Amino acid sequence: MENTIITSNKSSNIQLAFLGFVSFFIGIICMISTVCIYGFDPLTSISESATTGNATGMILPFALGCMFTYAIAHVGYCRSERIITRVMGVSFLIVAMQICNSIYVTEPRVGLLGLSPGLSNIIHICAAASGFGLMTVWITFYFTRSDKEKKDRTRQKIIRNYIYIACGAAMFCGLAMLIIGSFVSMGHYAVFIGEEFILIPASFAIVVKSGLILKDK
Repeated sequence: MENTIITSNKSSNIQLAFLGFVSFFIGIICMISTVCIYGFDPLTSISESATTGNATGMILPFALGCMFTYAIAHVGYCRSERIITRVMGVSFLIVAMQICNSIYVTEPRVGLLGLSPGLSNIIHICAAASGFGLMTVWITFYFTRSDKEKKDRTRQKIIRNYIYIACGAAMFCGLAMLIIGSFVSMGHYAVFIGEEFILIPASFAIVVKSGLILKDK
C-alpha cells in the first residue's frame, strides 16, 4: 500500500513538472513558430496562434488539454483546492473549444459550438480570465498550505513558500495588465506580454512544487 502511494505521488510530480514546462514554453514556441517558420506577424496573444490556420494552431489546444487533464485528476490538500483546480481545468478546456477573434478568422461560425466569432471571443476571454485567475489563486494560496506549523518546516520548504508567493505576485501583475488592457489601450502586444507575465512565473512555481528543484532530501 505504501509503495502504491509513493508511486502515485511520483507519477503526479512528473505530470506536474511536465505541466510546468508546457506553461513555460507554450508562448515562446507559438511565437517562434508563427513568426520564424510561417512568416506571420508577431502574435498579439497566445490564443491568436490557434486562428492562423497552420500547424502552429495545434500547439495551444495540446497545452490546454494537458492542463485540463492534470487539473481534473488533481487531488490536492482539501475539497476547496479540488474545486478550484477542476473549474480551472474546465475553463482552459473552454478556451481551447472557442477561439478568440483575430484578423485570421474569416469563417462565420467558429469553435466546437459553431458560434459567431464575436460570441466565441467573449466566451474565450471569460474562460481565459477564469483559468488564469484560478491558477493564480491555486499557486499563491494552495501551494503554501502544507506544513503550516513552523516546527514542521524545513529550510527548503520555507524557501519554496517564498518562491510561490513571489510567483503569485508576478501573476497578479499579469492579471492586472490583462484586466486594465481590456479597458485602456496598452499597446498592440499587451495581451501577449500579460499572458507571459502569468505563465512564466506559474511554470517556475509548478516545477518547484513538483520537487524537480529545491526538493527536500
